[in-house]
Amino acid sequence: MANTITGFDGGTAASVGTQRTAKAARDTSASSPGSMASGGHDEVRITSTAARLASLGQTLSALPAIDQGLVDRISQSLQNGTYTVAPQQIAGGLIQSERALAQLGIRES
Repeated sequence: MANTITGFDGGTAASVGTQRTAKAARDTSASSPGSMASGGHDEVRITSTAARLASLGQTLSALPAIDQGLVDRISQSLQNGTYTVAPQQIAGGLIQSERALAQLGIRES
């Protein structure tokens, strides 16, 4: 069974239609894929937030996983002995991460 997605432009909420009827949805487990009725449409609304997240995901997937320039600068600093640790920044980052995880309801046990 193939579903067709239509109307998604990445902007505001969009309609996503499928070529599957309500009867076909009920009969899916009892029938073969070739025997589905056609003509009806199910509809799903994609919110602007979901569209923005999809766009962000595409943007991030196009970026390299590792910032090689940063890795090179840190490696050079370590080799030169000039790398400095900023304990206040590290502690602040850890606290910020903990707060963000707490807001999401994620706690390490």
